Amino acid sequence: MIHTTLLPCGATVLLEEVEHTETVSIGFWLLSGSRDENESELGVSHFLEHMLFKGTRNRTGYQIAQEIDRVGGMLNAFSEKEYTCYYCTLPGEHVLLAADIISEMMFQSLLEPEEIEKERRVIMNEILAVEDSPEELAYDYFLFKLWSRHPLARKITGTIPDIRKITRNRLVDFHEQWYVPGNMIISCAGCFDQDLLLNRLEENLPKENTGTVKKNRVEPQENVCWDYVSGRFNQVHLYAGFSFPIPADIPELYHFLVFSTLFGESMSSRLFQNIREKMGICYSIYSMRTFFNDITLWTIYASTGIETISELIQALGNEIQGVLEHQITAEEIQSAITHLVGGVSISKDDMETRMRRLVRQYVLGGEIHDIPKTIKILQSITRNDITRFIDTSLKNKPFNLLAYGTKRLHRKKKDYFTFVSRST
Repeated sequence: MIHTTLLPCGATVLLEEVEHTETVSIGFWLLSGSRDENESELGVSHFLEHMLFKGTRNRTGYQIAQEIDRVGGMLNAFSEKEYTCYYCTLPGEHVLLAADIISEMMFQSLLEPEEIEKERRVIMNEILAVEDSPEELAYDYFLFKLWSRHPLARKITGTIPDIRKITRNRLVDFHEQWYVPGNMIISCAGCFDQDLLLNRLEENLPKENTGTVKKNRVEPQENVCWDYVSGRFNQVHLYAGFSFPIPADIPELYHFLVFSTLFGESMSSRLFQNIREKMGICYSIYSMRTFFNDITLWTIYASTGIETISELIQALGNEIQGVLEHQITAEEIQSAITHLVGGVSISKDDMETRMRRLVRQYVLGGEIHDIPKTIKILQSITRNDITRFIDTSLKNKPFNLLAYGTKRLHRKKKDYFTFVSRST
């Protein structure tokens, strides 16, 4: 059973006790990320995520790592555009240790100048590693072409010049503004005692309730663009897609999930089978969904050689046109549903997945469906649900395209725009 609790300090707690496991995963989610940085703070939220592992009033960075390691646990964190999460998966008997350490990291970190300078170099190397990945660079270019200079189009890490400018004062100011209980969700799934955990969280978190944090977020306006960026790579990395409003409710989210799965999120999907397997014109191709606070982004990625880029774009256009004309069978839909149901069933044994799932559903729809209800909703989806989703969310949307790769790409520009004029 899933329990939702609001602590006196203002933090929301989502709990799912699971009987058949001996492990637990607990995550402290900050409901802020790179989207909430101002122009003088670019890269600060990600930098701060790194710094909270470097030592607190009671533990050094080594002690933090050692105490989790010696009980067989895994402590980690990640930064997103709208969230920052610190989480730990470990044997259930040690859940209070994880709660103590992450609470301490979030509210008692020292942010020592010497550690800041060492981590600055680490983060700059992380940025350089991303810049060596054409797939990731192409996605950055795609977002910039789609949303221009909107905060959602920025790099989560910031750029190297941004990182060089970050001072301890900026880290402290950002921490004081956003790291408050009213801007947090704590989620926990697995083997634990609910009352003991809630009591420990109340002890560890700040006692003052500062209320919710006001966010000055503005919905991005989509540009209609078709462009290419020359790079030093032999292949061409293609992104195509568009944004649309957040689905109205949880069932509609599942309609989107089923559609995207049959189109490009599995090995039996249309994209993989028709373009890779039958035509053999690319190695990697898939679709993906990204949900933000006020907008949904649906994206297709593929990579191919310069000789087949025009053929790939034309084939992609044909597949898109086919689904817009409702050329989807009931068998395809059922196959996607059974694929997803199987994935949900497998995930029952993964406490980290269940911990993350609690938060993702809660922030998207304000409610959380347990696994049996999720399976029931998926199994109830019909072809009419999918065609209605296509008509309301996908039709009459101009696809945006960004190709990144070989410098010879400009020779194909005429062919590149053929698909665009045909499909919009």
